[in-house]
Amino acid sequence: MAAAGSGKREVSALLFLAGCYIAFDAMSTVNSSPWTHETFGQDPKKAESQQWYVRQSMMASLALSGASSVIGRTPVPLFGTLVADGYLWWLYRRAYVKAKGSSS
Repeated sequence: MAAAGSGKREVSALLFLAGCYIAFDAMSTVNSSPWTHETFGQDPKKAESQQWYVRQSMMASLALSGASSVIGRTPVPLFGTLVADGYLWWLYRRAYVKAKGSSS
């Protein structure tokens, strides 16, 4: 038998994963892969365009998980999105920097 309150913890875990999922889903919907950024980002106009899409996907995922947090009256989905967006920002920024370095 489950301990008292474990159902709430399980739901929180799922809400955290949903927040992570929306970040990855938004990034994959509006953006190319980090490898594509790294490989084709030497052109300054293309590199800036790619970064614009990174920002758009992050804003979309934060808005959606923020709305979910308000509706559900819990910050857990937003926390999941912040974690995933943080990782995605680092990953895409790394590709951007590597592309800039390969153009010199």
